[in-house]
Amino acid sequence: MNRIRLEILFLFFGLALMANAQNSNWTDHMSNLQPDTLPRKAHADKTAGPAPKIVNIGHGLGGDEYDPDYFSAFDENGVDNAHQVILLIGDSMLDGLGSRFVDYAAENGDEFHAVIWYGSNTMHWATTRDLEYHIQRVHPTFIIMSLGYNDLGYYNLEKRAEWIGVILRKFGKIPFVWIGPLPRRGLRDRRIVDIIHQKVGDKRFYDSSNTICARIDGTHPTLSSAAKWVDSIAQWMSTPGLTAHPIRMDYPSRNVNFHADEKHNMKYHGRK
Repeated sequence: MNRIRLEILFLFFGLALMANAQNSNWTDHMSNLQPDTLPRKAHADKTAGPAPKIVNIGHGLGGDEYDPDYFSAFDENGVDNAHQVILLIGDSMLDGLGSRFVDYAAENGDEFHAVIWYGSNTMHWATTRDLEYHIQRVHPTFIIMSLGYNDLGYYNLEKRAEWIGVILRKFGKIPFVWIGPLPRRGLRDRRIVDIIHQKVGDKRFYDSSNTICARIDGTHPTLSSAAKWVDSIAQWMSTPGLTAHPIRMDYPSRNVNFHADEKHNMKYHGRK
């Protein structure tokens, strides 16, 4: 009996070591991250004051005149190989997504920006000027939106459909993809996912409904799981016929430190 107990203890200890090794590169704030709360390293709310720090990979476009089609350079397979200025925006899922998308940007020589609004949903981005502000600030040639997790569980679906339409109008003609929310534990009503999908369209919506991720807190994916999630998204984003505007997303050969341009907590009310 004692031998069985010792074997169970050794097995538990071994699994714990594997879990620690799996997340050894995860930034230290993630170990205490709670669903849709602000990590310790992001106390500053950069609504005003100095310009936010920018992750400079590649070169910015600048200028007031902006036409996304001008910067497209499609190859014979229909993939846009032009230098991209990528803007990743959304909720707390960006902690994991951004940590991997920045690797792809570095590999492909693109400029990368990210703005995280913890706890945000479609209402926040539709009823404030933050999206317009960052589009004017960055002049993105491609937008990646990750939003909808915090819309799950609400039943004012018609209103949320309106907010999704407002967000899409703010994108204008800029090519984009919308990453749908991961499954939420204990919540089966995912009608908002279908609404986003319908509004965005098949070739601009990545459905994460069947994505399986190990979670650090029941909500946010571990670093390795987030990386696998992004790898699947990137393959889809670069495949002609699957997406409306495929871009080059060569598999990363190195890891890059991820720093968002801005991080806002749940008390942030947005730019008016």
